[in-house]
Amino acid sequence: MIYRQSSIVRKSIELILVIAGLGMIDQIFGLEMREWTLNPFLITVLLFSLRYGLTIGISSFLLVLAYYLTDMVIGGGDIFLVFYSFDRFINVALLLLVTVIGGMYGTSFRERYESLSDRNSELYEENENVKEVIQSVEESMKAMQNRVLESEYTLTRIYQVGKALDQPTPYLIRNEAIEIISDLFQSREVAIYHVDASFSAMRLSVKRGGPEAFPQTVFVSGEDSMLQRLFSNKTVTIRSVEDDEDAPVLAGPIIKNGKVQEVLIINDLDFERLTNYEIQILSVLLDWLSDRIDKSRASMQKEEEKKMYPGTRIYFKEAFEEKVTQQQDRKEKFDVDYSVIEVPYVNAGAVSKVEMEIILRSYLREVDIVGFEEDTGVFYFLLPGTSPENAGIVKDRIQKVMDEKVVQYVQ
Repeated sequence: MIYRQSSIVRKSIELILVIAGLGMIDQIFGLEMREWTLNPFLITVLLFSLRYGLTIGISSFLLVLAYYLTDMVIGGGDIFLVFYSFDRFINVALLLLVTVIGGMYGTSFRERYESLSDRNSELYEENENVKEVIQSVEESMKAMQNRVLESEYTLTRIYQVGKALDQPTPYLIRNEAIEIISDLFQSREVAIYHVDASFSAMRLSVKRGGPEAFPQTVFVSGEDSMLQRLFSNKTVTIRSVEDDEDAPVLAGPIIKNGKVQEVLIINDLDFERLTNYEIQILSVLLDWLSDRIDKSRASMQKEEEKKMYPGTRIYFKEAFEEKVTQQQDRKEKFDVDYSVIEVPYVNAGAVSKVEMEIILRSYLREVDIVGFEEDTGVFYFLLPGTSPENAGIVKDRIQKVMDEKVVQYVQ
């Protein structure tokens, strides 16, 4: 950038070296350059004037004039002849004229160059700002595009979820819900528990995970516990630092008629996926799950009534075996324990099955299933979530109830 030399010292050194060099060459070889038609000193003054402007041009003129005077002194001439002799004065005048004209042009070009250079710098800065704005716009467009794609994915995903949950039985609906939620949160330990009417315990319905991932029964204790907050707020609840170490990472309610009937439990969870958006999706999914379970129960009720003794929820022996087969499938797929106990009662015919159910149900859980075989007079009890080791305790309790309550009722 030829007009950006701002150091006066460097300009002066450059000027002195060039003129001194020409003078030394002139004196050593006796060339008498000042007498030439193409005077090198004249050309030097012109170049410096054009390049650096009027001030440096005048300085170069004075240095050349000083050399002319020195050269005349060395040659034994009269220095005043430079000003009084027309031939010599015309050379000095021409040198001065070239200096002034070249300096004015140089100054004008320099100012114009500086103006254009400043304008170029401004345009460069504006161009950089425009590039930053364009980059920001591109990033915003990409983010908006991703949002649109996520939205499209969400709509597709919602359709897939709705289609997957469109199952004929609550059992199948829960199974599909476990798979969907596991995929949504990339979790390997997910379970759904059934809540007892007392809200003091929860029984495992279905799970995904290892044998030790979830206990068969979870007892709800402590007014400030995570599960108590869930029952109170009826919203998706996340474990806090004040909760017990064995509390789940996340729990969500499955509500029916304003009450928490079942609870979704997630033990392992990628917290990067735990955003407000994902929580909202989970809440919608749980509401949808509750609605689908409720509707499937209603649609199944008429079919199930055909498999029960009239006016009761006691299954025929064949229908009871179907329920046992379903539990066996759950055991193989989800490793959920179950037990089947048989309690014979020879006097069962003396009490109607409606009355018998009223007596037995008060000592059974909501999820327990009762069957009866008319020919043998044997009651069958399917206990989901109860291990065979604990089934004997339940059997003794039922046997005692049937021996005491039914006999009293008959008397």
